[in-house]
Amino acid sequence: MIASAISDEPGYCAIHVLEPTAALETTKQVTPDVMVVDVRLPGMSGFELYDRLQYDPRTRNVPVLFETASGSESTVEFHRRGIATYLTKPFDLNELVAHVKRLASGRERATGGLDAQALQRPG
Repeated sequence: MIASAISDEPGYCAIHVLEPTAALETTKQVTPDVMVVDVRLPGMSGFELYDRLQYDPRTRNVPVLFETASGSESTVEFHRRGIATYLTKPFDLNELVAHVKRLASGRERATGGLDAQALQRPG
C-alpha cells in the first residue's frame, strides 16, 4: 500500500522489497533516493538494517523514514542513532508520502529499493 501511494505521485516510483537481506542486495545495484523502513522486519530489525546501511559509503547518506508500531519503545533507539524522521502507526498515508517527497527533494540521483521500501525518481 505504501509503495503504491508513493508510485501514484507523478515522477515517483517505489520499489517494495520484503526482507532486509534483499534490501541490502538491492542497494548493491541501485542507490535509493529515500528509504522507508519498518522497525520490525523479518530476520533483522530495521535498526540493524539502518546500521548496516550507515556503514556502507554508498548508502550512508540516503535519507531513511522509519515507521513503527512500538512508538516509545523505539524512541530511545531513534535518539541513540540520531534519527529524527519516523512515523508511528497508524499514520496517515498522505503524511508519509509528504515526508518521502520532502526527503527526496534533496537527492539528485534517481534509483531505488526498500521496507524495506524505497523511493525512485525516474530520470
